[in-house]
Amino acid sequence: MAELIITIDGPAASGKSTVARLLADRLGATFLDTGAMYRAVTLAGVRDRVDLIDEGRLLDVLGRHRFDFEIAGGKMVVRVDGDDVTEAIRDNDLTAKVRHVASAPLVRQGLVEMQRAFAAKHSRIVTEGRDQGTVAFPDADVKFYLTADAAERARRRKAELDAKGESADLKQIRRAIETRDKSDEDRTVGPLKPAADAIVLDTTGLSIQEVVDCACRRVEERTHLAGGKILRPGPQRVARPGGGGKHRLNAVWYRAAQIGCWMICAIVFRVRACGRENVPEEGAFILASNHQSFLDPVFCGVSLRRHLTFVARDSLFRFKPFAWLIGSLNAIPIGRGRPDVSAMKAIITRLRQGEGVCLFPEATRTYDGRILPFKPGFGLLCRRAKAAVVPVLIDGAFECWPRHRRIFSPGPVTVCFGEPIPPEQTRTMTNEQLADYLTHTLRQMQHDCRLKQGKTPFSY
Repeated sequence: MAELIITIDGPAASGKSTVARLLADRLGATFLDTGAMYRAVTLAGVRDRVDLIDEGRLLDVLGRHRFDFEIAGGKMVVRVDGDDVTEAIRDNDLTAKVRHVASAPLVRQGLVEMQRAFAAKHSRIVTEGRDQGTVAFPDADVKFYLTADAAERARRRKAELDAKGESADLKQIRRAIETRDKSDEDRTVGPLKPAADAIVLDTTGLSIQEVVDCACRRVEERTHLAGGKILRPGPQRVARPGGGGKHRLNAVWYRAAQIGCWMICAIVFRVRACGRENVPEEGAFILASNHQSFLDPVFCGVSLRRHLTFVARDSLFRFKPFAWLIGSLNAIPIGRGRPDVSAMKAIITRLRQGEGVCLFPEATRTYDGRILPFKPGFGLLCRRAKAAVVPVLIDGAFECWPRHRRIFSPGPVTVCFGEPIPPEQTRTMTNEQLADYLTHTLRQMQHDCRLKQGKTPFSY
């Protein structure tokens, strides 16, 4: 198997093929166009005049013909029984029939085996499709999931067809894309969905080059973090709809809970806060913190007098008594797997009301104390709510309660609030630039904080 495998999944017209091809060029890797494999089998089936709905006949097609896939001139050349069909498989009528092959479980299994065989011949692979990170290469080193709204994808597809001199109706293209999305998402084998540990990139409004630059940075970060080897990150999912912070903030109850938690934290964890002057005394702000333990929201909450709204994963709301507790303390549930529109709206509403929101853009607790690259999605919140962003470093919580331990142990914890990024500055930054800036800032804060405490700084 290849020493480096990068998967790029996503819906139709999200830019997967173009991004995968350019990223492969940038990284000196081989591009595996899995869509070409499905198209080749479809073309062979059409030429054999078989019923594409009949999986048995499709299996016969797969076994009867020889399918060859090789790289030449920087692109994948596809041959069926020695006949070059690289251009023929791109026919629009054929494209509409590929879904029958894609929904045939045994045929997909055969094609996955072809994909793995192809990868075994190359040292570095960038592969794109709809189930590459979930089925074909579940142990891939870096996984991406590209997405964009249907209107944006329809415009891209029309521009592509216009460039080829082919007439196309934008509304029909959008309907076809939405139909394809539903078909891909609903199929029982290899359904379209992000892998649990995929980095989700919303390409709406971004140029191809911006997407490639972002993806390349993510790959380089993981390579660098592991000292030259790819680091397999924890779950990095985008939230899906799920519940929406229905309990309004009760100031008296919040303050009472804050005082009670502060007393426990002062005794057990000797919490020390610094830089509190960097937190705005009024108006909206976002605390963007690294994530070391389950207690991080508590450490942030007891370190400030201002009330906070907390963003918590929706699985914490499954136990109703605990759901009531954190809901009464102004926690908003946010799911995983898809963009959570309802949660985003609830958070933006709180910010526009002048409240402070605490979130953890790493989207998972650290595995070793190091700070993972921040997910870029929260940049939209900053711009829409015109909120200042305050970087928050938590140090010591990992030693007290690492993710592999069932219960915490006493120990010193430091919470440090960095200089805020004003709304005027966040408006000039892309989501990725803001995420990269905060990641770098917090890593530097962590380095300085650990040195001052006589601890060994982490290497990145």
